[in-house]
Amino acid sequence: NDPILEEGIIQDTLWLILQKIDESSIHRVESVSMVQPKQSTDALNVKIQYQKPATAFQHPNAGVMLTSLHWILNTLTKVAQQHISTTIPNAASTKLRLLEMYNGAGAHTIPLAKSMLLSEIVAVELDERLVNACRNNCRLNNCLKGEASDQDQTLVEVFKGHAAEWAAKTLRCIHKKNRLSTDTSPNEMSNNGTNDYNKFDILLVDPPRQGLDKTVCEMAIKGTFTQLIYISCGRRALIRDLKLLCSDFDIEDLAVIDLFPGTDAVETLIHLKRKMLK
Repeated sequence: NDPILEEGIIQDTLWLILQKIDESSIHRVESVSMVQPKQSTDALNVKIQYQKPATAFQHPNAGVMLTSLHWILNTLTKVAQQHISTTIPNAASTKLRLLEMYNGAGAHTIPLAKSMLLSEIVAVELDERLVNACRNNCRLNNCLKGEASDQDQTLVEVFKGHAAEWAAKTLRCIHKKNRLSTDTSPNEMSNNGTNDYNKFDILLVDPPRQGLDKTVCEMAIKGTFTQLIYISCGRRALIRDLKLLCSDFDIEDLAVIDLFPGTDAVETLIHLKRKMLK
């Protein structure tokens, strides 16, 4: 029996309205809505379905959730455009790989996959109910790696695990690669598995109020990530984490969204970009 169905579920539908940019393969997200849009010859309407455990954490403000998601997608559109403009023609892939931590039931994961901006998403979540829910949502939206009928689209692989443990494993792989690099050929390096946890372009994190584990910050700094998107509901933890991250990243853009008017509750969205090598 499916534990999600036994517990009870909340079902939601979301719509992405995509607009193709010029002759490139990039689509801009014109809007994100919970209301079905009218059909248009100029836009592509993408329907997204969710099933979430009834007792799991839910975003407390639907309007803020939609605004945040639109900001994230627009940020990734800019990153993807810049990446394509600097990618060697006829490269194996002109799209970016994204690692998402604290992904929950897939509120960001699925829209990111359906936006057609990325080549692959790996999502890491600790709560087993949410891991199962995210995989189920990937199935509902035909983007689960190994099961999707269209293997040319963005595929999602979902793992159960603690973000700090994943980061520690990544760091061990980086250290192993560094040790081998002095006396191992490039072909051997590519075949020994040292890159399995360290081959992403973008890191997306949406941690609880306590913020990131120090190991996750270290992974972001020492890994291959060129871009980092941080979604925060804990201002003190965010300031602490930024003091570490800004040793190697610059703040490219940010948005502060009022969660509940009349209170000090805000959601902060930050786009960080790795400092240019000198």
